[in-house]
Amino acid sequence: MNSRIIRWRRNAGNEARVVISGDFCPREENCADVTARAGEITAKVKPFFDAAEFRIVQWECAVTKQDTPIDKSGPNHRCYPECVAFAEALGTDAVLLANNHIGDYGDPGVKDTLDTFRTAGIRTAGAGMTPEEAAKPLYFETGNIEIALLDACECEFGTAWNGSPGSNAMDPFRLAEQIKAEKAAGKHVIVALHGGHEHFPFPSPRMRSLCRFLADSGADAVYNCHTHCILGCEVWHGVPIVYSPGNFYFPNRPTSIPTWYLEYVPKFYFDAEGACALELLPCFNLKQEIRPLEGSLFDAFFKYFDELSAPIADEALLGKIFDSWCAMNGVSMLNGLFNRPKPASLTDREEVKKNLGLRNLFTCQAHNDLLRNTLFLMERYALEAAEAEIPRIRAARDPEWLKGTAVEEAVKAAAAAQ
Repeated sequence: MNSRIIRWRRNAGNEARVVISGDFCPREENCADVTARAGEITAKVKPFFDAAEFRIVQWECAVTKQDTPIDKSGPNHRCYPECVAFAEALGTDAVLLANNHIGDYGDPGVKDTLDTFRTAGIRTAGAGMTPEEAAKPLYFETGNIEIALLDACECEFGTAWNGSPGSNAMDPFRLAEQIKAEKAAGKHVIVALHGGHEHFPFPSPRMRSLCRFLADSGADAVYNCHTHCILGCEVWHGVPIVYSPGNFYFPNRPTSIPTWYLEYVPKFYFDAEGACALELLPCFNLKQEIRPLEGSLFDAFFKYFDELSAPIADEALLGKIFDSWCAMNGVSMLNGLFNRPKPASLTDREEVKKNLGLRNLFTCQAHNDLLRNTLFLMERYALEAAEAEIPRIRAARDPEWLKGTAVEEAVKAAAAAQ
């Protein structure tokens, strides 16, 4: 299979390779199929995982059969314990659980998830029965290389706080302190984040600043996911930053956004001095299988990937692109905020549920980012001018080179299902 290796320095002795997938979420209606066909679905990417010393899957749902969905805005995602067959088919060593769906089935769902992976012999990071447990690093070692992995997500629903179970809340300053402590103990550090703007194919200026801050705090590699589309990468002061690899396997969601079905799988290379290379495997994530790209599709993918990566190095351009994203989405979000009726009761469950979307707008860093920047643009009468980069965003969300591929077929099927 074809992949691209980005190497920014010569390696210093033995290497340890760590592969981390994007979002895996089979959704419960696909559990039987995923369980039965786990080996078939993953067969074409398994060699890429096999050629790593440590294999990690970003697991974006609760693993439970208990009917305990929480009240929230957005969908409640879960799968059943037998879906662990998917992780086992890849020889998965650990799963990342710091995400906005791990707490979708409340405290029982978090406990079931942790227990299921513990029983399967698969380690976990980023979630726990207390905030302290959720924040614990995951340690692994191969040869003479020791690595600590920190996993955190933005403060959406299901976050662990005030002693409750859930995901590890993203606190940049606490992460920086943890990085420094692990580095002082002689370990390399990977920081895995779950945040950013869904379906926006570029990092916001805040996400870029956050990832660079963590790199400058001593992280050896920074990884982010959640956007459901691929974003570019950069090497910042010798530290690889993956801004989003896209969905790894997220079948049967009726979406007609082509980039939902596009991904790359990143593999980080470490030696005695830290990260020294990054390998990327581009794929289509289709319901029938995860399919690596070959030939002209491989070449087209990396031309597109380079176009996504280029603005990351240009602060002014990245700011303009994010302004355009705010012009596309921020105003409608503000209109919904301004037109929201006052709850008739703050104790009636149905009335409270109507306003949980408001909670997320103010507590989730990415939503807050969008609202804040939109208001700044409004204040300067700059929203109309901010539309200049909208064509770039739309072209990135619907790239021409995907026409006539299996992705176009998936998009048409999704559109027919809506």
